[in-house]
Amino acid sequence: MGAFEGGLTYRRYQVREPLPEGWRDLFQARIQLHTLKPIPVESEEERAIGWCSPKFALDTELFPEHYLYNDYLCLGLRIDTLKVPGPLLKLFTQNESRRVMLEQKRESLSRYEQAEIKEMVRKNLRKQLLPAIKTVDVVWNLQTGVVRFWSTSEKLNLEFTELFEQTFEVLPIPDGAYTIAASGLVADDEVEKLLDVEPAIFCDPDGFAREAN
Repeated sequence: MGAFEGGLTYRRYQVREPLPEGWRDLFQARIQLHTLKPIPVESEEERAIGWCSPKFALDTELFPEHYLYNDYLCLGLRIDTLKVPGPLLKLFTQNESRRVMLEQKRESLSRYEQAEIKEMVRKNLRKQLLPAIKTVDVVWNLQTGVVRFWSTSEKLNLEFTELFEQTFEVLPIPDGAYTIAASGLVADDEVEKLLDVEPAIFCDPDGFAREAN
């Protein structure tokens, strides 16, 4: 979703540090290191996150021609989830429990046996499932330092900033009044005054309550 199609809702960040020397080769190596790695079916992992092509989510073998567009670095943040849905697990566990009881001519199973069957069913179903895939576009203007991330989810934004910092070794700063002013639009002495600004109330909540009554 985001940069190439879909909605225009995004969050803005700023990267204040200049690009390092030899950044093309450095970024290539570090992006490849942090691309999405498939979840091993035999593991207990249920979620994986990493970079992918901004246009083709299944492409995780990335080279500069896939993510560099003139002054822009564009990537897809891909999140894979491999988890057996609860209702499906319950349904197949009940079916296997019935089969075992019929086979052994029993009317019930112990809690331990039920738990063992449930875990066996979960593992078998997991091998048959494909992961759910979600992607979010990321666009970094390498000239201005502005980074756009096409999601307003707090959890995804936190994961995005962590992965961005791990990959590029810089922390994207959430955009706001201070970061915009500090980008050169306001004199330095005025920028420092923003650090002491306190929240202000522009309406009287008690007045609204009185009018409502």
